Amino acid sequence: MSAVAIIVGEGFEDSEFQIPYERLQEAGYIVDIIGTEAGAAIKGKRDQSVARIDFSARAVSADDYALLVIPGGHSPDHLRTNPDVVSLVRGFSDAGKPIAAICHGPQLLIEAGVVRGRTLTSWASVKTDLVNAGAVWIDQAVVIDGNLITSRKPADLDAFCDAIENSLQYPPPQGPQVASSATVNPRKHLSGLKRDEGGFLLSPENWDEHLALGLAKQEGLDELSEAQWQIIFALREHYQQHRNVPDFHHLCKSAHQDDVYCIERHFNNEGIKAWRIAGLPDPGEEAKAYL
Repeated sequence: MSAVAIIVGEGFEDSEFQIPYERLQEAGYIVDIIGTEAGAAIKGKRDQSVARIDFSARAVSADDYALLVIPGGHSPDHLRTNPDVVSLVRGFSDAGKPIAAICHGPQLLIEAGVVRGRTLTSWASVKTDLVNAGAVWIDQAVVIDGNLITSRKPADLDAFCDAIENSLQYPPPQGPQVASSATVNPRKHLSGLKRDEGGFLLSPENWDEHLALGLAKQEGLDELSEAQWQIIFALREHYQQHRNVPDFHHLCKSAHQDDVYCIERHFNNEGIKAWRIAGLPDPGEEAKAYL
């Protein structure tokens, strides 16, 4: 069975270390605990867990493991100043291997420079840091973008661990990229999908990036540019928060687009295509006309 790594520093969030550690061991994986000093005993911020470091970050590489888990708490902020830790995280990203970061864990992803153009979630206070680093932030229990798996908080641990185990069974395509149509069979992802007469999803919660690629093909878009992805995610995030169609100028700003007419330009004056690809339900006749 493959070996996986969990990287921790002082003040890690106890449950965000302990639960993935136990789940992975129960699934039969060898789990190594990585830190800055081999043999050190690291306490969790709540004094409920002690992690004994098996190997220092300098002594291992991404080649040794199938996946890296980054718990949150104060740990990522301590670890981000260690160049060996940052180099190890970057090595996993360069190899296209799964990296699962929860809560404040994405702080290490920012430091490693691997979040630009990617879609993630995190503890709410890390949102601005991610956006400033070029990421798209959405408020969901688990977000999967290629080899990156992110969650917000301890309450999301079940979904987080399920995503980790799934990634070990079905590894992501090599390379740090948003899902590409070259690696996806759209028909597979659209089979059995329930939609209404207008082509809108009846179960928007089932949406993911692979499904978006299939929906895009049906809209005549064989490839989605980075700008189109940014718009789609911004549109979905706005709807999830406000349950309405956003002002397009505001949407373009949220999608980090300089052109205030970005949705018209990137979707050929058919914003309804972006709405469908984002997996959103029927917005109503008045909103359709606006889109």
